Amino acid sequence: MALKGLESEDLVQNLRQLVISFEPHIREAGSAEHVEETLHHLEESDENFHRYEFVKQLKKKIEEILGPQIEDEIEKHGGRVDNGQETLVNKITERIIKSKPYADLTKKLKSNVVEAMNDLMRNFDAEFGVGSHSAGRYPNKDDRMRPFNDSEETESSLDSSYNHGSLFMNSEYLQQVAEKMSKTKDSGTRREALQNMNTVRIDDVISCDHFQVIKKHILDALLDSDEQIVALSLKFVTRAFTTTSPHTKDIYTLLTEHLICHFHNRKSNMPKIKNGLDITRPEIRRILTAFRLMNEFQQETINYWIRYPEQYLEEVLVSTLNLLSIHHVGTVGTSQALSPVHFVALVDTKAQWFIKWIHGNFSRSFLLDLLEKYRPFVENAVKHCLEFSAARKVPFDLMSDISESVSKSSFENKRAYYTGAELEYAYFIHSACVIGKLLCFANGRKFFPIKLKDSEDPVSIKKLMVAMVLVVVDPSPVFHLPRGNTSEMFDPARLITDVLKGLCSSEQACEICLFKDEITSTLLSPISHFLDVAYFSTKEHQAPGEKTLLHVADILSMIASSTKGRRHLMYGEKNDIFSRTKSSAAHIIAEFTKKALLRQLPREAGPAPSPAVIGAYLYICRQLYNTCEGLLVLYPYDLHTVIAEAWRDASKELENSHTPTPDDDSSSDNSSITIRESYDVVAWEDTLRDNLLNFASTAKGILLLQQTGALNECMFYMHTRYEKKLQVSKCEKFGYGYMVTQVATTAPGMAALKKTGYIKALITELWSVIECGPIDITLFTPKTWPVDPIDRTVHKHLVRLLNILSGFPAVYEVLANKPLPSKSAYSFREMPECLPGFLDRLVVLDTPVKVHSLFNVEQCHVFGLRVLSVMISCLDSFLLLQSQYRIQEFLLAAQTDNQINKDQKDIIVDMLSVERNNILVRTYLIGGPSERVLPSRHIDDIGTPYPYPMFSSYPIPREYSPNIGGRSALKQGFIYPTHQNVSDKKDNELTEFLDSKKGEKGRAWMEKCRNLLYKFFTGKGDQVKGNVVHKILEKTVNVMCSIAEESVFPLMQYAGTDSALKAVSISPLQQLGIKMAIRYGIHLKVIHTSSDATDSLTLLIRQVHYYLQQQQKTPESDLNSLKTGYPGFDWFAATVFLVFNGNHEKTWDFLQQFSTLGASGYLWIPRLHASVHLPAALSSSGIHPLFSSTGHNIEFILQIELPLVSSAFKMSGFTPAQISQHWLTQCFWNYLDWPDICHYIIVCMIFGVDYQVYLCVAILKHLQREIMSHMQSHDLLMFLKEEPIHHFKVAQNLKYMMDLEKKYRKMVLPDMLNITRP
Repeated sequence: MALKGLESEDLVQNLRQLVISFEPHIREAGSAEHVEETLHHLEESDENFHRYEFVKQLKKKIEEILGPQIEDEIEKHGGRVDNGQETLVNKITERIIKSKPYADLTKKLKSNVVEAMNDLMRNFDAEFGVGSHSAGRYPNKDDRMRPFNDSEETESSLDSSYNHGSLFMNSEYLQQVAEKMSKTKDSGTRREALQNMNTVRIDDVISCDHFQVIKKHILDALLDSDEQIVALSLKFVTRAFTTTSPHTKDIYTLLTEHLICHFHNRKSNMPKIKNGLDITRPEIRRILTAFRLMNEFQQETINYWIRYPEQYLEEVLVSTLNLLSIHHVGTVGTSQALSPVHFVALVDTKAQWFIKWIHGNFSRSFLLDLLEKYRPFVENAVKHCLEFSAARKVPFDLMSDISESVSKSSFENKRAYYTGAELEYAYFIHSACVIGKLLCFANGRKFFPIKLKDSEDPVSIKKLMVAMVLVVVDPSPVFHLPRGNTSEMFDPARLITDVLKGLCSSEQACEICLFKDEITSTLLSPISHFLDVAYFSTKEHQAPGEKTLLHVADILSMIASSTKGRRHLMYGEKNDIFSRTKSSAAHIIAEFTKKALLRQLPREAGPAPSPAVIGAYLYICRQLYNTCEGLLVLYPYDLHTVIAEAWRDASKELENSHTPTPDDDSSSDNSSITIRESYDVVAWEDTLRDNLLNFASTAKGILLLQQTGALNECMFYMHTRYEKKLQVSKCEKFGYGYMVTQVATTAPGMAALKKTGYIKALITELWSVIECGPIDITLFTPKTWPVDPIDRTVHKHLVRLLNILSGFPAVYEVLANKPLPSKSAYSFREMPECLPGFLDRLVVLDTPVKVHSLFNVEQCHVFGLRVLSVMISCLDSFLLLQSQYRIQEFLLAAQTDNQINKDQKDIIVDMLSVERNNILVRTYLIGGPSERVLPSRHIDDIGTPYPYPMFSSYPIPREYSPNIGGRSALKQGFIYPTHQNVSDKKDNELTEFLDSKKGEKGRAWMEKCRNLLYKFFTGKGDQVKGNVVHKILEKTVNVMCSIAEESVFPLMQYAGTDSALKAVSISPLQQLGIKMAIRYGIHLKVIHTSSDATDSLTLLIRQVHYYLQQQQKTPESDLNSLKTGYPGFDWFAATVFLVFNGNHEKTWDFLQQFSTLGASGYLWIPRLHASVHLPAALSSSGIHPLFSSTGHNIEFILQIELPLVSSAFKMSGFTPAQISQHWLTQCFWNYLDWPDICHYIIVCMIFGVDYQVYLCVAILKHLQREIMSHMQSHDLLMFLKEEPIHHFKVAQNLKYMMDLEKKYRKMVLPDMLNITRP
C-alpha cells in the first residue's frame, strides 16, 4: 500500500510542521494532561487545522482508500443518509473500522509515524532550532517517550487513533529518575539522575505525582558535599527560573527551604559576624550563589506574577519572609552568626528587590499584610539603623567594590574576604533602604512606634529619622578621607541622603516623617554651627565638611520643592502662617546664605564655604522667594541686593581674570589652573544670575529685581535658556513662560524683553508657522490645511504673543508714538520684526499690497483680529490703538467693503466680518454682563442665519444696548423717613445714620458705618445705589481725612488757574476716553446732556492732571511711560464723575480730599504715578504699587486659599497679578455691572483698601470652575480678558471677603499702606 505524502522524508517534514504548530498550545497549558486535552480538541480550536499538510494528506488517503467502501455501504442502505438515521451511521462506521483496508491503513500509518518521530527526536535541535533555553527538555532515548497504545480499546474509534502518542514524559520514567536521585545512591548514579532530570520540562516535573519525592532529593542535593551534585541541583533551579511558568513559585520555595535549612542546621557552622566572611570557602560560595539566584528571581518575577492567582504571590512572599526573618540572638559583633539578610545585603546592597516588590499595588498590599506576621524583619532593620547611627564609626576602605564583587555571575578576580564591620555596614545600607521605602506608604508607617526587645521605649518615626539624619550631619571623621568613585557611592551620608530624598518625593510621607522641628533642627545643625561663634571656641568642634553641607542642602531642596515642605521650612511644625519667628529653618538658611555671600561667616569656622555650597543653599532660598509666601518671609534679608552685589563681583573677577592665549605655555600647571578657575567663575556668575532671575516669579520680586539694576542682564540670560528650552531648575521643568508673562506685565520688564530680541524672535517664529519661514525649506510632508480659524498649530503662538501684550504698560512701551511701518510694496518672504509691523501686516489690511503679500490671507487676518480683540479688552490699550492707528475706522471700512451691494448694505457673514463685528461692538459700547449684548463669534454650519445685526457705521444697532432704565443708578436707594411706614424704618437705618449730624466720629463712625453697610449688603445689597452712594462717599472721605492712620499723603494746595488749566494738554487718548465715559454715563442714564457732561469731565481731567503733576517728579528713565504724565486714561476719576451724576464740583472736592488717603494710591491709579510721595527707587521703577503690592498679595492668598486656581494660572503661563491689574486699573468697566462697581469703591473705602485684594480673590474663587475648564482648553487668558464676570455680586461675597480679612489683614494692609517708606 503506497502512502505518498505520509511516508519517508515527506512525513517527517509534515509532522515537523504539525509539532511546531502545537507550541502555542503547549505554552498556554499548565500540565501534560491539559496539553493532551487541548490536542484532543485541536480541530475545534485551531482554524488552520485543515491547512496542515499532514492533515491534507491524511484526508486524501482516507478518501482514496476508504472512500469506495463507504459509498458501497451507503448504496446498500438506499443511497442516502438522513440526519435522523444516527443508528445507521454508527453501523456503517463500525463496519468500516473493522474492515481489512482500514486495519492495513492504520498499521502502515502507525509504523510510518513512529519511524518519522524517532528521526525527529534523534535530530531534535537541528529540526526544531531551539536554543539553550529549550535544549534538553525532551529525552533522547526511545524508551523515555510514551509509546503508542496498541490495545483494542484505542483502536475502536477513528478519531482517537493518534491522540495518545506525545512528546511528554510518562510518570514511570520520572519515578525511576527520582529513585536514582536519592542520597542513598552512589554519587555517580545521583549525578546521572540529576543530568537526566535537567533534560525534562520543569512543568512536567512539578505536575507529576512524584514531585514531593523529587523536591526532597533536590534539597538533599543542594546540601551535598559533592560539588558536581550541588552544581547540577542549582542548574535545575536555574532552568526553572528561566521560564515564566506559574510553577516557578514551587522551585523558588524549594530554594528558600534549602537556605532556611542552612541557617537552622547546627552542622552548617554559619560564620560569626566578628570573624568576617571568606567567600573562597566552597560552602560560602554555594550559599552566596543560592542567594544571588534567589535575588535575581525576586527582581524578575515582578514582571509576570500578576498573570497568576494570588496564591502564587502569597507563596513567594511567605517563603521569602520566612527566610529573612531568621535572626540569631547575640551581641552584635561578638558571638552573633550571620543572618540571611547579611547575604542578601551583599548581593543586593540597596534592597532593590524590596523596592520593586513594594512599588506595585498588586504586591504591596500582600507584602505589608504579611510583614505584620513577620515583624522581626522590620524590627531588625530598625535596630541596625539605630545602632549604626549611635556608633557612626566604620573603617572606610570597607565598601570599595562590595557590590561589584558579589552581584556578578563570577567571583573570579574579586575580593575574597569581608570583615565583620563591612558585613554590618552592608546590613545597615540594606536596612536603611528597606525602611526608607516602607515609610513612603501609610500601611508601612503603621509599624511605628515599634518595640525593640532590648529597648524600653518604643521607637517612633521621629526618633528613627533623627538617628538617620545624624548619619548625614555628624559623620565619623574617617568619612572625610579621600576615596574612590565606587566607595563614594557607598558613603553612608550620601546613602541616607538618597533615602531621605526618596521620602521627600511623597509629600504626604514627607509631612508625617520629616516635618518635625526636632528633625529639622538636627538637619540644620551644620549651618547653625557656622553661625555660632561660641561653637568653635573649643578645639573638639570643627566646621562641617563640604560634602556634609551639600548633603544637607540636597535634602532641604527636596523638602522645599513641595508646598507643604516650603511652609514647614518657613513656619515650623505648627505651620502657623501668621506667626513670625526668626528661629524657623528658612531664617537660618537665609542668614547663612547671606553671610556666606558677604563673606561674613566667623573666621573661627575655618575656610569660607565654596561657591558650590553657597549655590546649593542659595537655591533653597530661591525655592522659597520665588513664591509670594517665601518672599514675604525672606524679605528682611535683602537677598536680591546681596546676590546682585555678588554677581557684579563675579563679573568683575571674570573680566580681570587671565585669559589663556596661544602664546601661553598651555602645558604648564599654572595655565591649566587658570583655565579651570575661569570656568569656575563663569559657572558661579551664571548661578548668581540664575538665582537673581527667579525673583521675577512674583509681582513684588520683579520690583526688587528692577531695583538691583540687573533686570536687563537677567532677561538676556532667561532668553538664552528659553531659546534652548532648558528647564528652570532641577526641581522645576517648566516656568519660563509664566515668568515671561509676569515680567511683561510691567513697563521695565517689557523694555528689557524688547532689548533681548525676544519679541522679534516671537514674531518670527509665529510668522514661520502662519505664513512662511525666512528661507525655502524642502517639505517632504505637506502642512496640514487649517480647518479652524485658529488651529492647534497656531494657537500656542497666539497665547504666547497675548501673554506679553495683554497689559497696558507693556503695550504702551512697545507701541507709544510708533507709526505703522506701511510700505508701497512687500516681498513674499518679508517678515515683520516688531509689534507695529505685525499690526500693519495682519490687522490693518487697508491696501491691496498688504493683502497680496500674504499666502494665507484669511487665516492671517483672523489671527491678527483675535490678537486685536484681546488687546482692546484693556480699555487703555484700545484708546492707544485708536488714537494712533484709527482701528475703528479701518474695521468699519472693511465691513463696508464686505457688503453685497451699496443699496441693500447687507454685509456678507464670514469669519472675518463676524470677528470685526465683535470688535466694533466691544470698542464702542461699555457695560457689564447685563448692560450690553456681545455678538457671538460662532456661525452655525446648518445654515441658521447669524442672529446678530452687522453694521458698517456708528452708532451701533440698538439690539446690542439693552434698556436699563428700570434699574437706573439714579434711582433712590432708600425712602426717607417722612415717606415711610413704621415697618420700613429698619430699612432706612443706614440713610438716617448718614443724614445724622451728631453721634460718633472718627474710628467709631467708621465702625458703625461698616456694620450698617454689611447689614444692608447681606440683606438688600441691590438697594445701596444712587443718592445713598453719594452720601456714603462724601461722608466717608470727610471722616477718613481726620484719621491719621488713613491720611497717609499730605493735602497739597491746588494752585491751578484758568490760564494754567488751559495750558494743560489733553492727549488724543484721553479725549477718546472722555467720549467713551460720557457714552457709558448716558447709557446708564446717570447723565443726560452729552455736551455739558463732556465739558465738565474735560475740565475735571485737566484739573486732576494739573493737581497730580504738582506731586510728580519726572525721573531720568528710558521708559516711555515715565517721560510724560500718566499715559493712560483716569478711569477712577471718570467713575466718580458718573457716581456724582456728572457734578463737577462734588467730584473735584471728593477727589481732592480722597488724594490724602492711602486708599487713593490703589483705587486711583494715576495718583502715584512718578509720585514724590513714594521712595525714589519705587517712583522711578515704572512699576505701580497696584502690581507690586496688590497683585503680589492676591497671588499670595491664592496660593494658600485656592491652590488649584493658582496652579491653573501657572500651567497656563498667565498670572493672577496681570488680570487683577487689568480689572482694577479700569475699575471693572466692562466686567461688572455699574452697581457692583460702586459697591467696589464703597467697600474699599469703608472696609479698608485691602478689600481690593480680597475682592479679586473672591472673583477668582467665583470663577474657579471656569478657570479650571479653560486651563485645559488652553484659552484661560482669552476667557478672563474678553468675558465679563457673570453672576458675581460684591454684596453677596462680602462675607467671604471678611473671612479673608480676619486671616490676612495683619500682613496685607501694612504692606499696602507702607509704600511711602523707603
